[in-house]
Amino acid sequence: MGLVAGAALAAATLGTTAARADQGVHDDKIVLGTHTPLSGSVALWGIPSSNGMRMKIEEVNEAGGINGRKIELIVEDNAYQQNKAAQAGDKLLRRDKVFALIGALGTPMNMVTMSRALKMNVMNIFPVTAAKEMYEPYHRLKFSLFTPYYDQMRAAISHFVDNEGIKKIGVLYQDDDFGKNVLEGCVDQAKEHGITDVVTVNFKRGAKDFSSQVAKLRSEGAELVCLGSIIGETIGAVATARKIGYNPKFLVSSAGYVPENVTLAKGLTEGMYGASQTPIPYYDDATPEVKAWMDKYKARFEKDAVLQSIAGYEAMEVFLKAVELAGKDVTAEKVAIALESIKDHPSNFGGAPVSFSEDDHLGPDARSSAKLFQVQGDKWVYVKDLKY
Repeated sequence: MGLVAGAALAAATLGTTAARADQGVHDDKIVLGTHTPLSGSVALWGIPSSNGMRMKIEEVNEAGGINGRKIELIVEDNAYQQNKAAQAGDKLLRRDKVFALIGALGTPMNMVTMSRALKMNVMNIFPVTAAKEMYEPYHRLKFSLFTPYYDQMRAAISHFVDNEGIKKIGVLYQDDDFGKNVLEGCVDQAKEHGITDVVTVNFKRGAKDFSSQVAKLRSEGAELVCLGSIIGETIGAVATARKIGYNPKFLVSSAGYVPENVTLAKGLTEGMYGASQTPIPYYDDATPEVKAWMDKYKARFEKDAVLQSIAGYEAMEVFLKAVELAGKDVTAEKVAIALESIKDHPSNFGGAPVSFSEDDHLGPDARSSAKLFQVQGDKWVYVKDLKY
């Protein structure tokens, strides 16, 4: 039996026990919602990721929609603040009555809104964060699309210890759920290699002064410093180290593997490493297909496409594939079943393929889907595939 037929049969079977339409499903449209930073420093992630989602929706709507319905996306600003995420989430869930939250950005922000959505039988789909809480513990209506920060760090630590002789590891991390995912990955993999005295220091979101944290990392001899940071704090921490002549190897997760940590750093991040599932798209290096996509994105938004744009585009692409597979009578349960039927869905942008199953709602293979990159000159350069 083919993929579409199998999913349709499963959805039809479930439909006998779920006759009513879920919220957000109308005769002529399906309404989706997201909350993301449209203001503040992390807007460098939020704006392009939401634009990527919009672009995919526009393509689908121009082709006639899905099973007779157009797709509508309501985007709210969470400013990368939990209180604003809570307000945005409540608006989307209760006033706008969205069918699913998709691509909501930020680990702490999703931790506020995800549980509220699930209690209302609203899906929490492909949040733009690689925290393991986005798929663990298991819930039938939550799915993750990104290699977890935890596994990115474990795979990278394994590389640096085995291949570059690193013996002393430090972690400078944002004091929230995101940062703790990075911390746990580094500490757990270090222990696997017999390194038990990891140097750990944290900071509050939005911090500007890293002098005490960097001084501790230096005094305790950390040769590799893992950064549980995004953009401003990444540059600030590395700049502080450079200023005092401290030059360990720096490593960021996918949250910090962004063009801005090169372009805004003005050379300070030269040599820094990053772990990510998907390469940053550089126009001169792109395939003809990716170049055409980047041209289309720039024409639509008058901005260059970046990795964050791809994250939003691919998240919406996979989700809308499942909505189509679910058939005309759309419910959250049917879309979940359709998602679970997706196997080895390819990335057109060089990322890992994704698969789901009834008991596994993480798309990529956590242990072997990360890649290592390094800042060389004005761009991030691929180093190697990672696994542990």
